[in-house]
Amino acid sequence: LRCWARGNPPPQLECAKDGGGPFPPGVARPVTRAHAGTYRCRATNPLGTAVRSVTVWVHCEWGAWGG
Repeated sequence: LRCWARGNPPPQLECAKDGGGPFPPGVARPVTRAHAGTYRCRATNPLGTAVRSVTVWVHCEWGAWGG
């Protein structure tokens, strides 16, 4: 999941899943079904705030992994 923003002054980024705690964007990790849900990225600087929500679906194909 990638979350980025640009502005002057540069914005501070916050990303959270389903209204829960922070979720560090851009950190590579294995994906599981638990990662499915809605993520919200908020970019804030002294001039304002922008918010974007993204829904992530995780599809598993057991046959491909021999399960």
